[in-house]
Amino acid sequence: MNQTIGAIESINSGSGDFTAILTELSSGTAYYFQAYMTVWDEEANEYKTISGDVIKFETNPKGETGVQRGYYELPSMSTVKNGEYLVSSTDPNTYFAYHMCAGGETYSFNGKLITARNYTVCFSGEDHVAYWVAAPRHTMYNGNNRTDNYKADPDIPSDVQYQADKIGDGCNRGHILGSAERGVSSATNNQVFYFSNIAPQLQSGFNTGGGGWNELEDWVDGQVCADTLYQVVGCYFKDYTDGYKNSVKAKKISYGGRTDVSFPTMFYYVLIRTKKGNSGKALKDCSADELKCAAFVRSHTNNLKGQKVTSAEMMSVADLEKITGFTYFVNVPNAPKNTVNASDWGL
Repeated sequence: MNQTIGAIESINSGSGDFTAILTELSSGTAYYFQAYMTVWDEEANEYKTISGDVIKFETNPKGETGVQRGYYELPSMSTVKNGEYLVSSTDPNTYFAYHMCAGGETYSFNGKLITARNYTVCFSGEDHVAYWVAAPRHTMYNGNNRTDNYKADPDIPSDVQYQADKIGDGCNRGHILGSAERGVSSATNNQVFYFSNIAPQLQSGFNTGGGGWNELEDWVDGQVCADTLYQVVGCYFKDYTDGYKNSVKAKKISYGGRTDVSFPTMFYYVLIRTKKGNSGKALKDCSADELKCAAFVRSHTNNLKGQKVTSAEMMSVADLEKITGFTYFVNVPNAPKNTVNASDWGL
């Protein structure tokens, strides 16, 4: 029997083997588990418990190797440790970093307070821009503590990132996970100013107020719900034409003190949440028809300034996977990734 459980929950099993996938475990921590079963003893006319040995295991320290965490927002990841950094098992020039909230923010899970996660980033050492940033969205992260403390991500080699206080080629510093989405504390807001979470974005009609990306960001803000919105925000670096017929060619630009930065040809959101928004149910406990899941894609161009969100930029998550090569929401087996319904999103 396969069942996803919390770290302190029990599981029920019939005959045969069983497997438990533990989620919400802390890094660098020792855990103990014991398998047992309860059987009916006819002679004694009572139930008896038969227990296995108590077995200990330890989670790896921050930046663990080869582990796919159970976060709902995470794309598929296969990682190994390369020195002090976490990299892709198939591409040592692709880096990963997990950032937990640094301001002491917690949430309750089965009666236990858990450190809230900030975001996970997959960063391209070849393009010098993140492939994607995955994060939960909830009002618990809201606040007004903006720091503007731009600096290198300490969990990714600094020599593949930008340099401080430098922009270029008509682009400013665009947050992937927005600063306003992590204003709960200065310490946590500091983390979204890591260069790994900053991408070059056209200043005149894309990133700034009323720009094409800014319009989409504002619309996504309206999708945040009590059940939590889970998002992946990503960049793409090959030629791309969006649903509004805007085409952008791949190129290298001078940006952040480098001359070899890939210009993102498009940016995208991949979103999943419950349809009700206030069901009180975890995604793993929802059927496909209780969830809504879609991708929203815009070319990186100034032509979309003032463009409100429409179904023209929507596609199924499965279709975006074919474009980017990433597999999204692997920890949500019932995610309806093959279909997309604009009416679910009010479009």
